[in-house]
Amino acid sequence: MKKQTLTGIALLIFTMSVGPASAGPGHGHSKGRFMAFFDTNGDGSVNMAEFNSAAMSRFNRIDADNSGLISKDEFKAYVRSRKAERKLRRFKRIDTNGNGTVERQEFLAHKQAKAERRFTRMDKNGDGSVSQKELASHQKRKHRGKRMFNRLDGNADGQISQKESMNAWSNWFKRIDANNDQVVTTGEVKAYRNNLHGKRSHK
Repeated sequence: MKKQTLTGIALLIFTMSVGPASAGPGHGHSKGRFMAFFDTNGDGSVNMAEFNSAAMSRFNRIDADNSGLISKDEFKAYVRSRKAERKLRRFKRIDTNGNGTVERQEFLAHKQAKAERRFTRMDKNGDGSVSQKELASHQKRKHRGKRMFNRLDGNADGQISQKESMNAWSNWFKRIDANNDQVVTTGEVKAYRNNLHGKRSHK
């Protein structure tokens, strides 16, 4: 399995796993959310032990029967549970007055804000308009998660082993750790994120 593919899978799993975090806005690979999830001792950096511990914790959460392997059913169940959690969080965000129902103005305000964020993400060059190429690139990334399981399942045996899972996380860590000192800093996370976005915008 190629390093780039493994990196993409790890990013997707991380995004799906963490959910919203107060440490920083954006997606799963923003520097605030990365540190909030991995920096368990709060020293502003992430060493390999912290990273591996978080990766194994995530694997164990998906491996519901503790067999040491993630089946397709377990993977699907985990994805469903994350979607349910996101739906609940989304409802609470829309219900700004907290009365348990969503009024028309709350709904419209949420949709407007969401549309503006989506447009900004698609408008890669910031020129105030979205080209056909930018739109196609956005739509392609949107559906990438559907192929996660098959890509993680390197030997195509219908289940994800701990080794396959940890390889994906490990390769991701190595790509962020620019100076290969086995520690990821906020600066390296930011540089990696900017480099990743730059490569995407030029495809």
